Amino acid sequence: MSFDRLLGQDRAVERLRAVIANGRVPSAMLFLGPHGVGKRTAALQFAKALNCAERPGEGCGVCLSCRRISEGVHPDVEVTAPDGQFIKIDQVRAIAERLALIPAEARRRVMIVHRAERMNAAAANAFLKTLEEPPSNTTLVLTAPSPSLLPETIVSRCMPLRFVPLARDTIELLLAREGKLPDEERVFAVRHSQGRLRPELRQGAGKLMVLRDAALRTLEELDRVDYASLAEQAGKWTGGDDWPFVLECMETWYHDLALLGGGAEESLLINEDRREALRAWQPRVPPARASACLEAVLATRDRMQLNVNKGLALETLCLSLKSLTQGERPSWMTD
Repeated sequence: MSFDRLLGQDRAVERLRAVIANGRVPSAMLFLGPHGVGKRTAALQFAKALNCAERPGEGCGVCLSCRRISEGVHPDVEVTAPDGQFIKIDQVRAIAERLALIPAEARRRVMIVHRAERMNAAAANAFLKTLEEPPSNTTLVLTAPSPSLLPETIVSRCMPLRFVPLARDTIELLLAREGKLPDEERVFAVRHSQGRLRPELRQGAGKLMVLRDAALRTLEELDRVDYASLAEQAGKWTGGDDWPFVLECMETWYHDLALLGGGAEESLLINEDRREALRAWQPRVPPARASACLEAVLATRDRMQLNVNKGLALETLCLSLKSLTQGERPSWMTD
């Protein structure tokens, strides 16, 4: 693999090539952008390009150094990722211990801290000491969604490099290249990708399609569903890990209704495969009501990130959506 196969990040690739070409590789870099857009892949490719025996500055993907990096067994290229919810101080101390050793074979050692925003306070403080006195011939690459999620003392010591959300055609190409999803599931995954390669869609798009349709059936039946049935359904969704995607499905549905009602092209719809149902909803859920429903979903999503009764919060949302589609505004949404 060379930089040419890192799709959708032309500007970032151009900067990485320039950094290598001018011979001024920084001791610390910060790859910024949404999860699933190629930051970790780019960091590994950067390590290959710095150490490739056949195509220095680019990476061939087939020499011993490139293959070891791909397989995760290169002695001088390592990835540290969260152990559970956080990157812990023991992991950062292990990085420091390895950096104290002379590189075994690499021209330039590369240590990657993936999802660096997950460092707890103790780990971040310990990592800062490493950044203050970086070893020679070593580059530390941190990945994170935003600099605001890291201490300014760490951000200020890194060269930033931004990665952008992926276009739909890029995601389509990447998923087709993997060849794991049937056509219908791949189209669904692309539409719901939100600009990134999402593991849950890559591995279980079929299950999520079923979950999306169940959520839409609940929305369709709100006018006639009884409270007990609604509570039962909400309990099923919040009893496991399904509720975030259920909320996302509701969010994209009302987003699509607002777009369609505003005259947007149907090709922009996330739920384009359900465009006939969207058209049928339009007369009773015009753009203003769709936007109010979207506001309710987003507010509920924020509340459910906190320590609240998730089943009750989802039930309340569904009842609010019922009122909003009838042109009423629930009391909790009034100013």
